[in-house]
Amino acid sequence: MARLTSATTRAGHPSRRYAGVTAVVAAAALALAACGSDDDDEGQAAAGDSGPVTLEFWGWVPDVEAAVEEWNQANPDIQVNFTRMTGDDGDKIPSAVDAGTGPDIAQMSQHQLPDYVINERVIDISEYVADAEDLFTESSWAAVEFADAIYGLPQDSGPAAMMYRTDIFDEHGIEVPATWDEYVEAGRKLQQADPDVYIGQFSPNEMGLWYQDMVQAGGSWFGIDGDSWTVSINDEAGRQVADKWQTLVDEELVKTVQMWTPEYWADINNGNIATITYAAWFPALLKENAADLTGQWAVAPGPVFEGSDAAGDTGGAVTAVMAGAEHPEAASAFITWLNSSEEGVDHLVTGGGIFPAAKIGLENEELVQPDEYFGGQEILEVYKEAALRVPGDNQEGPGYQLIQNDLLDGFAQVANGSTTFSEVLDEAQENTVQRLSDQGLSVK
Repeated sequence: MARLTSATTRAGHPSRRYAGVTAVVAAAALALAACGSDDDDEGQAAAGDSGPVTLEFWGWVPDVEAAVEEWNQANPDIQVNFTRMTGDDGDKIPSAVDAGTGPDIAQMSQHQLPDYVINERVIDISEYVADAEDLFTESSWAAVEFADAIYGLPQDSGPAAMMYRTDIFDEHGIEVPATWDEYVEAGRKLQQADPDVYIGQFSPNEMGLWYQDMVQAGGSWFGIDGDSWTVSINDEAGRQVADKWQTLVDEELVKTVQMWTPEYWADINNGNIATITYAAWFPALLKENAADLTGQWAVAPGPVFEGSDAAGDTGGAVTAVMAGAEHPEAASAFITWLNSSEEGVDHLVTGGGIFPAAKIGLENEELVQPDEYFGGQEILEVYKEAALRVPGDNQEGPGYQLIQNDLLDGFAQVANGSTTFSEVLDEAQENTVQRLSDQGLSVK
C-alpha cells in the first residue's frame, strides 16, 4: 500500500490528565501558550491524585543527568528516569519499542527520525509543542516537522564555518575566501606557491562534508507532496555541489585523505591542509588532535555559493516521544523544557558540550568565551551567526543511512577516477526512489 506514513499511532489518543502540569511548565519556563491558572490547579490536582508519572528517557548527551535532576526536583508529578546509551545501544530502540519495552522519550539523530516516523515508532506531538517553533532555529525545526505533524524537538545542530591556518594564509598572501569561487582561486594560488599545501581536503569517507554543502546550496533530498515523498538528490543544488567538488578534485586543489585516520591528522599537523570547513563541534577535535598548532588557526564564515549568503549544517540530534508512551503530554512538557528553556539548554551547553538548536541557547555565556587555541578569538560567535543563516527548507526523509552508503561508495570511485560526482548523485537518486517504492511508500 502506497503511503507517506500511517494515519494513526500506536500510542492512541493521549489523556488530558496532564494539561495543567504542561501549562505550568510552559508558562513558567518556556513562554509557550497555555491554559489559564484555574485549569493549572485542576491539572496538578488530577496528577497528584494518581501519583507521580515516571517517564523513561534514553539518550547519550554528556551530563544530561544534571538537567534531569533539576527537572525532577521542580516537577514532583512528572519524574524522569534517564538511561545512558553507549556504543550501539541506540540500535536497540526500534526492537524495544516494537516489544512494548522501549522508553517514553529517546534521543536520536535527525537523520534517523524519518525511519521512526514511517515505522510508527514515534508519535505526533504537535498538539503539545506547535507553539514552540519560534524557540528554535528555522533549520532545526524543519528536521522534526513532516507535513502538518511534529515528531520530537530539536536538541543540537551543526552549523558550518571555516577554520583556516592564519600562518599559511599570511605566508602566501591568501585572502580569506568569502565565496566558493574565491576558495577555488585560493587553492590554485596555494598549489602554485607550494604543491604540498592544499586549500582543503576531500574525504571520501565523511558524509557530513557533502551534506552540509547540500544544505547550504538550498537542497533537500526529500520533499512531501500530499501523501507522497519526492526525492531530489540530483537536483540543481546537488549539481552545484557536485561541480564545486569536481573542480577541486580534478585540479588537485584538495588533499584526498580519509578523515579521522592517523594520515589525516598527520596532514593537519604537517600543514598540508590549510582549511577545514565543518561543524561547530569540530574545533574541539582539532584542539585535541593538533595541540601543537595553538595560535595558528582562526575561524571565518564558511565560503558561500555565488548569489547566496546561506550557511551549511551537518544536522543534529532530536528528542522524540516514542510510540507506546502512556503520557505523551507529560513527555512533551519535559523535552520542551530540556531543549528550549534557559535552564535546560544551559545544562546541554555547559555540561553536554552541544551547540544548541534553541535560539535562547545562542545567548549562552559558554558560547562567547575567547579560545586561546584560536588566538583568543570567540570562535563560537562565528558559528552562532552561521546557525541563523542555514536554510530552513531541508526536509529529512527515510533511508538516510542507505543514501549515505550509496554516496560514500561513489565518492571512493571518484577518488580513483572511475566516476564523477554527478554520476554518483544520479545513481543514488535512482536507488533511493526504488528503495522507497519497495517499502510500499508513495514516491513522485
